[in-house]
Amino acid sequence: MTGVAVFFFLVAALFIALGVVDQRKLYWRFAAWRYRNPEANEPSDRAFAWQRGVLFVAAGVMAFQGCSVVRAVDKGSWSRDELRQAVEQAASDLEEEPHLDDAYGDYADLIESKVGDAGDGSGPSYAVEVEASGEESNDYTVSADGVDGVFCMRISQTESDQGALIVPGGDGRSTTSVPEYDLKATVDEGGC
Repeated sequence: MTGVAVFFFLVAALFIALGVVDQRKLYWRFAAWRYRNPEANEPSDRAFAWQRGVLFVAAGVMAFQGCSVVRAVDKGSWSRDELRQAVEQAASDLEEEPHLDDAYGDYADLIESKVGDAGDGSGPSYAVEVEASGEESNDYTVSADGVDGVFCMRISQTESDQGALIVPGGDGRSTTSVPEYDLKATVDEGGC
């Protein structure tokens, strides 16, 4: 992908070079040979000015495309610092509101979603991987494709003081109380 960006920047440089050169010399060098009487077919000064303007506009378009490709390449991968910041922000986000207990006792999907949201624009969320460190553990290893480091997020849960989620029963009279939990998350560098 960086080869495409380099190509766009080289073409932009070529257009700038062609725009800076005397347009009349370019005509005599590359186009005059096609005519029987080249002096009679030589473009006006106004036409040369338009040609120069078009070359500079084309150079600007190519430079913009090169910058767009560079930006797309940057958004297509995570750096170690971007992942670290996203994991720390995700840990902070997990602590903001109570959560329902996962039916399988696993918060990996929730963590992966929070890291993807926290790192929006830094890298693709599909490249983030969260794995539980053990079956009975609330430690999760967070990694991303293309990043040489991993981070360990430790989750502890306590029943929320805000109460529970009340679910109405099927008969319309009874209710079920589903407890919510406050999560405490810490992040360390390295695997769990």
